[in-house]
Amino acid sequence: MEDIQLALTAARTDQKNFGLWLKNWQVGQTLSALVSGQRPSGELVLRVGGLQITATADIPVQQGARLLLEVRQLQPLAVLRIISPPGGTAAAEHGGNVRLLGAAVSGTETVNALARVVTLLQPAEGALRALPAESLVLVRQLLRSVATPAQLVQPAGLRAAVAASGTFSEAQLLHSAGKPPGTAPPPADMKSSLARVLAQVDARLEQVNAIPTRASDAAALLALRQELETALTAITANQLASLPADTAAVRSWAFTLPFLWQEEYRQLQLQLEREPREPGDEEDQERWRLQLNLDLPRLGHIAVEARLTQGQLAVEVVSDQPAVRRLVQASSRLLETALENRGLTLAGLVSRAPGAAAGSPPERSTSLDLRA
Repeated sequence: MEDIQLALTAARTDQKNFGLWLKNWQVGQTLSALVSGQRPSGELVLRVGGLQITATADIPVQQGARLLLEVRQLQPLAVLRIISPPGGTAAAEHGGNVRLLGAAVSGTETVNALARVVTLLQPAEGALRALPAESLVLVRQLLRSVATPAQLVQPAGLRAAVAASGTFSEAQLLHSAGKPPGTAPPPADMKSSLARVLAQVDARLEQVNAIPTRASDAAALLALRQELETALTAITANQLASLPADTAAVRSWAFTLPFLWQEEYRQLQLQLEREPREPGDEEDQERWRLQLNLDLPRLGHIAVEARLTQGQLAVEVVSDQPAVRRLVQASSRLLETALENRGLTLAGLVSRAPGAAAGSPPERSTSLDLRA
């Protein structure tokens, strides 16, 4: 933690109301501030609620950073201390002296982003205790939309999860806008639900500046805000990956589907691709490729690739655990029967270790207990 000393001079006409605000502050109170800019003199411009003030600090602070501040003293100068939110993912400056919120989200931080934010939205988490009742209604609606494994293995359940993933969020809003007045709006998807909760968190953080709040609650709100932004960034990345390419030959869509697995939230990453036709293909013949990635307890990371051509489905499963690979091979007859019930034929099922050649012989399954 480091101190920020607020600089107040008579020449600052933009701070003429600062004295009125100062009377409402109390030592120990927690404030939320946005670093909105920096003056040529090096002073920071902070946005605290509806007030814009300048401050000096002995540490580098990024523009756009969100700071959680604790009032340490008010006289003769107002001194605030930067508080690092517990478990935050913000970037450290100069050897980890200060942790700041609002840094750009890296690609690695988006891994399991939706699973993390859904976990944080559980009723037992501190951030929800600091939100108003109307926010809890939004949170409950969002949690009810999270799929279960039983839903994801059924065609109708999987279609509903894909439609609610947020990848088609703007398209659904545009489609709804063209309907006659009085028509029921489309069900809320993951992106719009997260955005509504984020708006509630932002509104509550603004109130933190006017209403004394426990530092732990304010820190939990900021941590939740960071995770909400990361999850929304992950959905936006899926949307960008789903935009049509310059060539119409190949088209792909990306989805992230959070689901509840044994009272723990996980997420399924799914990419669907329509491949170009090959010479000799009939006019109505399409080739599809599906990639699926997920991590499960004890099973580790599992990657699946399936290719569908003229009703023929070829499946390849990649896992670094031999027991998982043997289980896949032992389940080939079950998969074949399930596909036949849907009018498809299993063209092949291969399980291999990461880095192994696709044509490697399947592993024996005689010693595997399928109840595992």
